[in-house]
Amino acid sequence: MNTIGIDHNLDRMRIRKLLAIGLFASFLTGIGDFMLGYGAAENMGNYGLAAGVLASAPNLADGQMIAGGLLGFFGIFLEGLAYFAIYRLMADAAPKYAHLYRADIFGYIWLAPVGCHMNVGVLNMAYKYLLQADKVLANKVAGLLFYGFGMPSYMLLIVFWLPMMIIQFKAFSKGFTPYPKKARWFCVPIGVIPSLVLAAFFGLNSALGSAIGTMFLSFGNAFMFGGLLATLPDQESFDRFREMNSIPKI
Repeated sequence: MNTIGIDHNLDRMRIRKLLAIGLFASFLTGIGDFMLGYGAAENMGNYGLAAGVLASAPNLADGQMIAGGLLGFFGIFLEGLAYFAIYRLMADAAPKYAHLYRADIFGYIWLAPVGCHMNVGVLNMAYKYLLQADKVLANKVAGLLFYGFGMPSYMLLIVFWLPMMIIQFKAFSKGFTPYPKKARWFCVPIGVIPSLVLAAFFGLNSALGSAIGTMFLSFGNAFMFGGLLATLPDQESFDRFREMNSIPKI
C-alpha cells in the first residue's frame, strides 16, 4: 500500500498531536457553525425545502455569515488532516481498510470545507438580499442554487463520509488498532445525538435551537477526537499491539 510518505504509522506522539488538532478544529468549526445558524427562522410559507433550510437567513448579520463561513472553512480542513490519526492507527494492521479510509479523507478535505460549508454562508447571504428585492425571485434562485450546486456537493460528501465512519467502526471493532474494541463508540454518528436532542429541545425555529442543530457534525467530531485523545493507550500498549501484529518497531 502506498503510504504517501507517512512512515512509522504507529508513532504514538504524532497520533496524539493529530487528535489534539482534530479536537481544536472541531471547536473552531463549531463556532463557525453556531454563527451560521444563530438566527430565528422566518415563516417562508410554501416555498419548498430550500426556503425552509435558509429560513434564518434574514436574521443573520453579514459579518456573522462571513466569519462563520471562514471559521468552518479552516476548521473543517484541519479536521480532515486530523483524520490521518485514525488512518495511522489502522494502517499497519489493516492496510486495505486504511487505503479506503485514506481515499475518503481526501474526498472529505476536497468537498467539506468549501463545497459543503462555505456555500452555506454564500446561500444564506444571497437569499437574505434577494428577499429584500423580490420574495418570489429569492425563493426561485434559492431553489436553483440549493438543488443545482449545494445538494450535489452534500450528496457526494456523504459518498465519502459514510464509508469512513463504517470503516472506522469496523477497524476498532475487529481490534485493528491499539485501542480496546469499546473505543469504536467514539465516532461521529454517536457524537451528533446530543446536538440533535438539544436542538429539538430548544426548538429548531429558535435562534439557539437552529445554531445548535447546525453544529451537529462539530459535536460529533469533538466527541470522537476528544474521546480518542482522552483514552489514548500508553506506549506499552502500542508496543504490545505492534508485537502481536508482527509490525516492525520504529
